[in-house]
Amino acid sequence: MEILRYKSEHEDAVISAIVKDPDWDMFTKESSVASYKERLLESVTYVCLENGVFCGYVRALLDDGFAVYISELFVVPEWRNRKIGRALVAKVKKDFEQLTVYVLSDEDAYYEKLGYRNVGSVFDIPK
Repeated sequence: MEILRYKSEHEDAVISAIVKDPDWDMFTKESSVASYKERLLESVTYVCLENGVFCGYVRALLDDGFAVYISELFVVPEWRNRKIGRALVAKVKKDFEQLTVYVLSDEDAYYEKLGYRNVGSVFDIPK
């Protein structure tokens, strides 16, 4: 397993993987894809490859040296249950060990399984 900093050469693999999952359609709608590709480059983003095959990625937001917020974690379905998600989160934690790392999630059970604890919530503010 190899975890690398995201580059534009990984773009097709990421978009091709998430477009297959209806839960990720906010990033894959035609009107959103170009913007999301830019966000992937601007954010703290890592990809996981196994023998050159894309397995998943994590994207995090850096808050000016105060904290890191993991906003997306995706593992390709056929690569799940191989500790890839755990490895991607660990990479963020390792590279930003001096900062607090938070996860923005609607998959609480997954993070609780990893031993993380819920310390708050997120609210959607209507337009």
